[in-house]
Amino acid sequence: MQITSTLPRPVGNSSPLSETPRPSQQPSLEDIMAADNFEFQWTGQEDTVDSYQLPEESAPKLQKPVLLVHGFNSGASTWTNMQTWLVRDGVNKDGGVISPNSGAVDGEGKVFAMQFSRSCNSLANNAAELRQAIDRITAATGSQEIDVVSHSMGGLGTRAYLDQGNEKVDHLVMLATPNKGSVLADLSLKFRELGLNTIPREDDPLIRQALRDLGEVREGNNPNLTALNQTFDRQKSRAKMLVIAGNGRPTLATRFRVTIKGETTVSRESATLPGVPLRNLWGVNHGGVKDHPDALRMTAAFLTDRPLPMDSQEPPNIPPDRDITPLKINADGGHIHYFVEDTKK
Repeated sequence: MQITSTLPRPVGNSSPLSETPRPSQQPSLEDIMAADNFEFQWTGQEDTVDSYQLPEESAPKLQKPVLLVHGFNSGASTWTNMQTWLVRDGVNKDGGVISPNSGAVDGEGKVFAMQFSRSCNSLANNAAELRQAIDRITAATGSQEIDVVSHSMGGLGTRAYLDQGNEKVDHLVMLATPNKGSVLADLSLKFRELGLNTIPREDDPLIRQALRDLGEVREGNNPNLTALNQTFDRQKSRAKMLVIAGNGRPTLATRFRVTIKGETTVSRESATLPGVPLRNLWGVNHGGVKDHPDALRMTAAFLTDRPLPMDSQEPPNIPPDRDITPLKINADGGHIHYFVEDTKK
């Protein structure tokens, strides 16, 4: 039994919060969690996501310049939905793409998209390039601070930037960010070391370092993210934060536990940060979190200091996390197949 999605792929609407989609010719959440063959989508395919309409209402006028920060194996183009909505109807001016090699920054711009020099780079290198980009935006626009909206590893790079001090970020939104790491990064690194098919197909020391920086936080694993989490109070004191997590897809919470509270790549548990507001979306995959209309609405409300919408309604009868023993794991491009047995059997 192969599970590739747990809920129908919804299309956003113009309601205050989209209702949870109802299963239609889909396995129940209970059946999904009882499966013995799970298929997880690695972050390398974050641009291959569900299709969502933009909110019908106009975006609010932003108070500060906003920088959209992409994740692992991605780029500025991943922000099409967010950027299109924020600048639609001329409410906020599109400032274009910011990269280490881009030209002069538009001083009238309000919405910028980050393009790191490499789509797969180390946490330290991303934080350094982010600092350069933020300094350039503040210098050009005259704003003392900017806001950051990040996806996946982009949130970790922004946290590393905040941790270093001399920061210029007021609000930080983290969409599907693996704040406690992702088991799939560890598996992808192992497949790479074994010469098996995985994404990205290129291989070099910086790609492997990025995977190490994304790996599950457990004893002796991922020292860089472990250290970043140990100083989280310092980061939290330097910016207002919001976490938006995806739910409804089977996700490895640890190597030996599967949860439905995740989006195939990052579990809700990993995304959550102490003392930071959390909002949940249901029925989305990893890349879809940043594109869902409710995520756009939540992000805009947070950036403009308006009341945050509540979570979308959770489906009934959410199955508990399941303890498992992996029997066989293989990779097929961006997909990881996990054959398991139930430890309770």
